[in-house]
Amino acid sequence: MKVLYTRVSTLEQKTDRQRVNERDYQLVIEDKCSGAIPFFERPGGLEIKKLVDEGILTSLSVWQIDRLGRDLRDIINTIHYFVEKKIAINFISQGLTTLDHNGKEN
Repeated sequence: MKVLYTRVSTLEQKTDRQRVNERDYQLVIEDKCSGAIPFFERPGGLEIKKLVDEGILTSLSVWQIDRLGRDLRDIINTIHYFVEKKIAINFISQGLTTLDHNGKEN
């Protein structure tokens, strides 16, 4: 399953600009919380982890890397988690992908 993850910091903010080509994804998961909260402690992060644990998630797309978090260590740990699970993260606006088509780190 291809998932698009969006995050904004406050309830008043909108995720519209992060929802590029959202029809290309089977599921859009949205968090409205501070980026200082570690990824897997957010409601959306927990939902994504459940999809990974169930073997359902095949790729994760995020508008840009700072949507994963503000803490560099947490961002790196999150990316490492997905790489270990052989699940690519696509950072849309930066044109970056963590794994190539053969599953090797980019």
